[in-house]
Parts: sequence; C-alpha cells; structure tokens
Amino acid sequence: MPPAFAEHRHWYDASLRSVSDTAEILYAYDTVAHGFSARLTPAEALALERRPGVLGVVAEARYELHTTRTPEFLGLDSTEGFIPQSNTTSDVVVGVLDTGVWPERKSYDDAGIGPVPASWKGACEEGKDFKAANVCNRKLVGARFFSKGESRSPRDNDGHGTHTSSTAAGSAVPNADLLGYAAGTARGMSTRARIAVYKVCWLGGCFGSDILAAMDKAIEDGCGVLSLSLGGGTSEYYRDNIAVGAFSAMAKGVVVSCSAGNAGPGASTLSNPNPTATIAFRGTKVGVRPSPVVAAFSSRGPSAITPGILKPDLMAPGVNILAAWTGSVGPTGQAADPRRTEFNIISGTSMSCPHVSGLAALLKGAHPDWSPGAIKSALMTTAYAAYPGDGGILDVATGRAATPFDFGAGHVDPPKALDPGLVYNVTTDDYLDFLCALNYTPLQIATLSRLTNYTCDRKKTYEVSDLNYPSFAVAFATASTTLKHTRTLTNVGAPGTYKATVSAPEDVKVVVEPTALTFAALGEKKNYTVTFSTSSQPSGSTAFGRLEWSDDQHVVGSPLAFSWT
Repeated sequence: MPPAFAEHRHWYDASLRSVSDTAEILYAYDTVAHGFSARLTPAEALALERRPGVLGVVAEARYELHTTRTPEFLGLDSTEGFIPQSNTTSDVVVGVLDTGVWPERKSYDDAGIGPVPASWKGACEEGKDFKAANVCNRKLVGARFFSKGESRSPRDNDGHGTHTSSTAAGSAVPNADLLGYAAGTARGMSTRARIAVYKVCWLGGCFGSDILAAMDKAIEDGCGVLSLSLGGGTSEYYRDNIAVGAFSAMAKGVVVSCSAGNAGPGASTLSNPNPTATIAFRGTKVGVRPSPVVAAFSSRGPSAITPGILKPDLMAPGVNILAAWTGSVGPTGQAADPRRTEFNIISGTSMSCPHVSGLAALLKGAHPDWSPGAIKSALMTTAYAAYPGDGGILDVATGRAATPFDFGAGHVDPPKALDPGLVYNVTTDDYLDFLCALNYTPLQIATLSRLTNYTCDRKKTYEVSDLNYPSFAVAFATASTTLKHTRTLTNVGAPGTYKATVSAPEDVKVVVEPTALTFAALGEKKNYTVTFSTSSQPSGSTAFGRLEWSDDQHVVGSPLAFSWT
C-alpha cells in the first residue's frame, strides 16, 4: 500500500475513482487477499490493471452447486457409529458456504452443547424472514449473507445449504424420514461441532466475488473448517477465487473441503483441482452390493491443470443422502410441488463434501495441533480402495473396476483416520515451491498467496513431483523413462518401524529407498525416495499401483497413478 494512504480501503477508493466516476466497491477483502470487487467495463478493468500496485484484475466467475436429484430413494448409508465424538470437537466451527439455512429444523438443536467458544468472532445477521435472536444458538453460531442484488437474508429458500450443513454437523434427530423412506436417526458427521452458514448462492448462481468475501469473513470469524459444495470451470490457480481463498485459509490453519463436481463420467472433468489447500471429494453410492461404488455423475481425474498431482483426493457418500430440508419448497425443488418436509434425500458430490467436512472437524477437534495438510493426509492414507469380500471399488458408469482417477486415494474410513500413524505434512513453503514448479511469475504468486516480495530461487530446481502429497501421479514420456519422487513422513503416533510394500503394474518398476523407516519420537520426520522406471508405451496408456508403509497397527497407503504422454 502506498504510504500516502492510511488504510487499504482509501487506496482502493482512489484507484477505482481513477478509472471510473460511477463504479462502487462491492467488497473489500482483508484476510484472503488485499483487494476489492467492483462492476467495471472491459476498458475500465484494463485501465485499472495497468495502475501501479495492482497485481491483476480477474473477471467475475459463476459457480454452480454440485447437486443432482434422483427419485431412487434406496441404499442409504448409515453414518451412525462412524467415529466417537471428541469433547474438543465442540470448539470447531464448520463454515458452510452455500444457499443459507432453514434454522428451525431440529438438526440445529443445541441441546447438550456447551457455551460458544470464546474465540468465535462471528455473528448472525438479520435479514428477510430471519430474526437472528430467535434462530441462532449454541449449535448454529453464525449466519451471514453475501450478495449485491437479491433478497438479503441467510434464510435458505433452496434447500441445498440446509441439507449440506446438517450433513456436516447437524444434531442427531430420531425418527427422521422422507415421506416414509429412509426412516431412522438423521445426524451430521460431527454432531458436536458448531455450524456457521455463509449464504453465497442465489437464483442467478454462486459468484466468485461473493464466495471470496464469505471465505474472507469466515476465516476472520474463526471457522476451523470451510465446506464448499460448489465449483466452476477450471482455470489457473491465481485466477480461481476458491484457490485464492483456500491458500490463505491453509496458511491460517483452516481446512477447506470442496466437491469435485457432477460432470462425470468423462475424464478430466474435475471443477476443483487445486492441490494447494483444498480436499476434493467425489460421490459414492453405498448400501448396494458390491459397496461402495463410484457414482456415475462423479467428475473424474486426471487434473487438467496439474497432471502431476492426483485428483480427486477421496470419495465419500454422495447418493441418496437424507438430511434436513428447507420449508420454502417441496422435496422435488419444483414450484408446483406443494409438499413440505423436514428432511429430503438428494444426491451429488455436494453431499460427499459435507460428510468429509464434518469428519475434518472431528479430526481437528481430536488433534487441534494438526495442520490442514496433516488432516488431509490422515483422510487419504487411511482410505480404502477395496471393499472387504467384494474386491475393488466399481464404477457404475462403466461396470468395470474404478481407478485412482475415479476415487483418488479411496473411500474415507473415519475410525482409521483418527489414528493414521504417519502423515505427509505440507507447509506454506512447500506450496510456494509447488507454484514455482508451475513457473508462476512473482505477480501470479502474489495474487494467490498475498506475498508481494516472494520470488523463486533461480539456483534451485523446482519439480511438481516434489510436493509432499499423500498420492503419486507419474507422467511418463512414451520412450523409456526413469523418474524419482521424494517424500517426507511425520510420526503422529507411537514409536515404531514401518516397512514399505509396493504393488505395481508389470510395465513399471518401482524402487523404494529405504524400505524401512524407524520413528523413535512423536513428530519425528523421515525422508524416502521412490524411483519409477518404465519402457516405451503407447501414448494415452494408464496403469495403477499402490505403496503402503505399515507397522503392527497402521497402514499408510498411497495410490500410484501412471500415464504415458
């Protein structure tokens, strides 16, 4: 900020006035970025981008909710007994960026929940049909809305936000059902966690400026987990509002969970491929045999932006999920439907995302010292890619075995994630090295990270494969190739010795060095390298394997995805 200005807002106003006499600032961002949003003509935007001190101007982007409705109300997954509720989980607030909330539902009952944490800085905002004093409580601790045009209220007239927030952290509600279907107890993944809703999706969609403003405020409010069941088209990370917000969230210890999208079953259809902070989830259908299976609508990898990072990360329940519903519309969501229900059953990766958002809240409550990278690692390395007695996970779109491009590390396994043994931790510096490996310019890195003085070391060699990710995506040339990846494991359990086991396709030789790692203390780190060698293969070929580090109690697994370009 130039020294002539006492506050960033004054600088923003002056910059805007220099290119437009009529434009007004819609939002000023302080936490996830230093900047503002405004309505400008293309010529005004270009003039603003040329001003000194302006890193860049990004056009507004429209995002979509990741939901698909289905009439088949069968095969519900019961989430009861997944994992014990930690007493410290009540200190974790899950921020849900969605269509708002219908707060009168029993899923937001605060019976048995203690006082709101003193660290919470959020608020419940008044709005149309929303009296904060009457609806917010010790469970629903925050409700804000972000839009410049529509009815201004956190009230959910769509149903999506109520469904996702109650799935993540709703209180247990016995005798729940939808018109007689799926009778039982409806409960969120983390029943003791708090909920704060940030309404960013409206009739016209979910817009990047609103989403970034909500992420900015949610981090400032004190949310420990952010859940976003939405996405848009893929773009470079520095032009993606969710990626920009997620980077700052990661740097402040906030876990960001995003859905992968419902554009499947085609390849490279992910809408949130950002590896720098988010966890991308896709939907599964459970309660069928074999179980689980990858839902046909789920978007697929590999990542079109960064093929060297395996995406999606995980999969979680996403088909036929029962959760709380709005009182504004019927279960079909159509205006002609006169029925009103307490609960609804809907499908989509929107439903898988809050399952894992709630699980992340449980892990954060049980391990408050874990970084977002450690939580992501615990979820990924304990996931399973084969169902006991059923063999590998199936893809219902093809009827064939699914691959890591479909399910990432596998299906979440909550009890094991609580005690993973080892984790692949990732720091802010690691992510900055990753951006250097992408050949980002200092301006592009500053746009994403807010670090205006950061430059990549010209004497250092950066590789995407050096990112300490819990999975491996290896892209070979069609000729004979040898590639080496290095990883670091951190002990988060008892002392012990872990031994490496590899299953690899015939066309790839995998060598791990060393083959055993001994950890004597909590927090101790050990490095290892993996060398991948292959002979010539046709372009477009793919193959898969798995690397596991195991002791007597833990299995720390990583998928191996190979492709030939």
